[in-house]
Amino acid sequence: MNLMHYRVSNLNFLIAAVLLCVFGCSSPPEITELTLINNPNERVPLAGILSFNSDKPVVATITIDDGEHRQTITPDETPMTSHTIPVLGMRPDREYSVILSIHEDKGEVITVDTLSIKTPPLPDDFPPITLTTSEKESLEPGVTMMNLFRWTGPFDDDTDWGLLVALDSEGEVVWYYQTDYGISEGRRMQSGNLFYYGEVDGRLFEIDMLGNTVNEWHTTGAMVKPVSENSRAVDTDSFHHDVLQLPSGNFLGIGLEVIEFEDFPIEYPPSTKRGKVNAASDVLIEFAPDGSTVRKWSVANILDPERLGTGSLGTDFYEKVYENKYDSLSLPIDITHSNAIYYDEANDAAIVSSYQQCVIYKVDMKTGELIWLLGDSYGWDEPWAEKLLKPVGDVTWPCHQHGLELTPRGTLLLFDNGAGRNIAGQPGLTPDKMYSRAVEYKIDEENGTIEQVWTYGPEQEHFSSVFICDADYMLETGNVLITDGGRFMDENGEPMNTFGGHQWGRVFEVTYGDDTRKVWEVVIKDPEKRFSIYRAQRLKSLYPKHDRPIG
Repeated sequence: MNLMHYRVSNLNFLIAAVLLCVFGCSSPPEITELTLINNPNERVPLAGILSFNSDKPVVATITIDDGEHRQTITPDETPMTSHTIPVLGMRPDREYSVILSIHEDKGEVITVDTLSIKTPPLPDDFPPITLTTSEKESLEPGVTMMNLFRWTGPFDDDTDWGLLVALDSEGEVVWYYQTDYGISEGRRMQSGNLFYYGEVDGRLFEIDMLGNTVNEWHTTGAMVKPVSENSRAVDTDSFHHDVLQLPSGNFLGIGLEVIEFEDFPIEYPPSTKRGKVNAASDVLIEFAPDGSTVRKWSVANILDPERLGTGSLGTDFYEKVYENKYDSLSLPIDITHSNAIYYDEANDAAIVSSYQQCVIYKVDMKTGELIWLLGDSYGWDEPWAEKLLKPVGDVTWPCHQHGLELTPRGTLLLFDNGAGRNIAGQPGLTPDKMYSRAVEYKIDEENGTIEQVWTYGPEQEHFSSVFICDADYMLETGNVLITDGGRFMDENGEPMNTFGGHQWGRVFEVTYGDDTRKVWEVVIKDPEKRFSIYRAQRLKSLYPKHDRPIG
């Protein structure tokens, strides 16, 4: 090829390119009003807000980098022209670079700019969190979110303080939300927001990941604290222990009602003494997002209300709920104390844990019929006795259990607190013999049988949490995340197996199977301040569209 031919050919190519651009090329998107600020909501300080406008719809990707840790995420794959992006997953007291990249639908990725942000340090009174074990290659991916209780004494919870906190695999705080009232748990909603309920104060909140309140609900029967004018009313005395969102978008929760019994057992262990009592009985309530009741069942009509457990005659737990309605002599006793609920979508059924009765029960939500009872046979008369699951092989019944769920295998996983291991009316273990465990059961509903298929407890390590706690199946690894959050220690810092003493807790992850071992653990223990952990869960991501639904 001679030089002239090359120049003509090159000129023809340039002309063609110019013509193509005239009729088909577009200029890069123009970005305006690009800003990055710290989250103005003080409840969630470890977050930023990146915002900008574009003259055409684009998808935004951000890279968050503190020089040691780097994450790149596309919060939303939907092209848009107005962008407000939460910057999440940052540790406290760090300088971060945030790199913004954009692309049009299926177009080339363009790096726009690098901005900087500094996160504030943790408050001086923040709970101390210590990582003791971490095998990163064996962990379920994601962040661990937990809610904490603070105490002013062995039995006095600080109802003016609540905390949701998320930790990364290194046990570092990467997000938290603090309130001036107790939080009983946080869960991911279908909307991608979080919802949580107050600690037996009859309120339920939906918040976004920047801590802004989106919706609020309250119960009507026995309110403890005031509610906003936009709050939606739900017809029950109070929410307690568990509320979850159903696939329909409705909510299923444990509520309360008071039933007057004219002739009721009034002594424990059970005797012939009977009298008049007010009883706080659990209510299983399904309600719509507008607060209206869809279905409701009284647990007093499902379980035998006269089968007493070790704490069924106590009045202290719901005293704050009912102190303005009853005097000290007529406060309602706590006959069942349901403390966990799981929705079995395949059968439209609820699986519920009763703390006082040391039993787990399954209810048909279409009819309110009792399907089965999981627990010791002591004290169950007909027609309840015929619903008891029959053990196959060696089965240790749970006692004062919490936090249950069905695994993908169809088995039931829960935290067996074992407080006293005094199944209703029977002598229990001495404190030195008490233990807690995570346990998995296989239930054959057709034949009415149950097998114990896995446990993590005294065979691996001895521990004892006499209240709260949880056990969760991890979807990707098959590991189990265990919340051992209701611990006590004596004045010498030694673990106690009973109520009293100084509160502390831990969360740890173990592998599943015959070679079970601990692969992650964080401990929250302060010699001066008292903290407990109700439940923990593993979120795949702090960003809603990258997380899996939980419930």
